[in-house]
This record gives sequence, structure tokens and C-alpha cells, in this order.
Amino acid sequence: MPLQLPSHPGPATMSIGMVRAANDLSPAFAGADQQIRRKGSRYALTFTMPSLSYTEAMPWMTDLAAEGDTVIMDVVQPGLVIPAGGDPRVLGGGQAGATLTIDGLDAGYAIRKGQFFSLITSAQRYLYRAAQAVTANASGVAVIPLQTMLRRPPADNDVVEIVQPKIEGYVRDFDDPEVQTDHEVVLTFTIRERR
Repeated sequence: MPLQLPSHPGPATMSIGMVRAANDLSPAFAGADQQIRRKGSRYALTFTMPSLSYTEAMPWMTDLAAEGDTVIMDVVQPGLVIPAGGDPRVLGGGQAGATLTIDGLDAGYAIRKGQFFSLITSAQRYLYRAAQAVTANASGVAVIPLQTMLRRPPADNDVVEIVQPKIEGYVRDFDDPEVQTDHEVVLTFTIRERR
């Protein structure tokens, strides 16, 4: 079962990385380069936490060092104010490709280009990013172009987390940090989606 990391304090920084599944093709003799999109591209976010006291850092260090468990962390989108705007759900199961159709939004609800959202399918979160800005129609339906292809076909009515997206994955690049002489700890870690 995934471990939910604390939402407070929020990270001091977040770096956005991508584990790419696309194939780059370069011809041996002349011709144009090509890139073939494939499902499987996913995100790897690196977080640096603000300076914490050792006692504040203890729960973080315990969860981040857990073996065999995935963790869930809020995705930071500084300066982006995201209104509630309804109860977004997947509209129609079995979707594939590089778009996701959702409903349950308020009419006219806007999703910005580059905005993250997460999708819960079969009890696992998948993080996606809108490739273009979209606005929900009068029925609350929006077709979101995705930066990456859908990795797993969602079911009808799967939950879409727009207001507070989350990443779920395994912790990478984390070693128990040094405790500084002032008893402060700075944690840096990467969460990479598993698939």
C-alpha cells in the first residue's frame, strides 16, 4: 500500500524530469530524424525540502527509506491557483492515445497548458500534464491533449485529481542525510512513477 508523505511543510524546490519511452530514429544515410511516440513515458520529480529539525525530519526519513512501498507526494505548481470546479471523472472507459476525455467539470472550467493532474486507475495514480489549454463545454466535458500517452486505459468514472495532483512512485536518489551541527536536516529525493 502506498505511503502518503506529509503535505506540510511543502518542498522548497521541485525539479521535473521525464523517463521517456519514445524512440528517436536517425537514418544512417541522409533523411530526416523521426521520433515515434510510445506509451510508457512517465515523470520523475525531484524534491528538496526546506531545512527541518531532526525530529521533524524523522517521519520523512522513515517513509522515504521504506523498501518495497511506493509513496504519494503532492505536486507543486507555484503561483497556479486552481479552483475546485466540480467533480472531474473519466468519461468512457478504455481510452488510449494522447488525449483524455473527462466530465463532471463546471461549464467553462479552464485547464491551462502545462498544468499537472493525476488520474487514479486500478488503485494507482498516474501523473499527466496538459499539452494544450482546454475549456470544459456547457455539459462539463473536456478533452485534454496530453504531453505523454496514456499508460493504462482508465475505467469510466475513474477519479481525476485536478486541484491537487499527486505523484505516486518509488523513491530514488535518497540517502539518510547528515544532521548538521545546528540539528537541521535538508532532505532531497526523487519520486519516479513505476510505469
